[in-house]
Amino acid sequence: MSEEAVQNLVIPDHVPTKLVRDFDPTYLPGMDKCPFSAVSKLHDDARVVWTGNSMRFGGSWIITHAEDIRYVLSHPDLFSATGQTGFSRLLGEDWPLLPLEANPPEHTDYRKLLNPLLAPPAVAKLEPKIRQRASDLIDAFRNDGQCEFMSVFGRPYPVTIILELLGLPLDKMDQFLKWEFELLHSKDPATMAGAAKAIKEYLESLRTERQANPSDDIVSQVVNAEIDGRRLNDDETLGILYLFFVGGLDTVASSLGFIFRHLAENPDHQAFLRENPDRIPGAIEEYLRRFSVVTVYRQCREDTSIGGIAMKKGDWITIVTALGSLDAAEFKCPMDVDFGRKNIRHFGLSTGVHFCLGNHLARRELKIALEEWLARVPSWRLKDGELLDVHGGPVFGVEHMVLGWR
Repeated sequence: MSEEAVQNLVIPDHVPTKLVRDFDPTYLPGMDKCPFSAVSKLHDDARVVWTGNSMRFGGSWIITHAEDIRYVLSHPDLFSATGQTGFSRLLGEDWPLLPLEANPPEHTDYRKLLNPLLAPPAVAKLEPKIRQRASDLIDAFRNDGQCEFMSVFGRPYPVTIILELLGLPLDKMDQFLKWEFELLHSKDPATMAGAAKAIKEYLESLRTERQANPSDDIVSQVVNAEIDGRRLNDDETLGILYLFFVGGLDTVASSLGFIFRHLAENPDHQAFLRENPDRIPGAIEEYLRRFSVVTVYRQCREDTSIGGIAMKKGDWITIVTALGSLDAAEFKCPMDVDFGRKNIRHFGLSTGVHFCLGNHLARRELKIALEEWLARVPSWRLKDGELLDVHGGPVFGVEHMVLGWR
């Protein structure tokens, strides 16, 4: 960077000038083509750099090696998850998304409360309904010879499932998705704050209704839950519901978009899975590695160092999980999709104590989606001449993708 460019950024005194970069790693050039190719170029830079242009915090360290990412995510005693989303700060408030923004031991209490809701036995019971949802959606378009994947399957398939689990009305899906997109992908603080406020007000109203009239959905279980005989307070229930809402509406849909794009562009991989459906679970792990879509953040709880670079208490660290999952030091030919890859320690569902709460549901949804498409839809491809719209941001995603088949 030029001396003038550095002077235009707010850089803490302990940050070496040679490590300063003027970009946000979630909004890099080329992300409208492929966010993963764009972000993987950071592997050619220093092991640790400082960005003075982070939308979320103004300034933040970026770590690019899987080893360092795993270390940070596995040491909540040194690196705090509190405040990483900033959603409540948009409203001038201070309530955490739970358990995402809690550290042990509080985090452990929340996980013990919530894990049974999405544990393997609970998810297994949902399989017939999930499979029927996939089948019904596919039946609506498979004879057309083409579809805009995200609008007819990629979003409605996982989103309607989580809405039913939460007990939210399916006819409000478009409104919920609009709020979610504005919160996670807008670059305008006022738009983000408006969406954050709308989601909060809706969830507070829903909480009041379920406290008075509980049913068998997740919202009812959360708002009437106890930890060690103590009822959760309003900030706790709001934080849990907010996480379910935001997390459930974006990540699986994003993963589906990139997986189905890859299969459309690689008919040999598509043919392999058609002929070997028993390999689908392993393929999903490789896809979660190759297409790790989420960026998370941590704050130093004390002075420390990573890769020989001194960090001060209070410094933020940006963790683009794709950088860990695409690190050539851990994965041979990391940009290749290899269904024979063994012992995949990817970051697609995070790692450490904050490992994705909904991982069992996400894996089941991805598995069933692939099984049903491969069994019911002929070999698909990207439709020539149609727009392919992808984006970066805190969650990489596909907005528009037209698939065709014979």
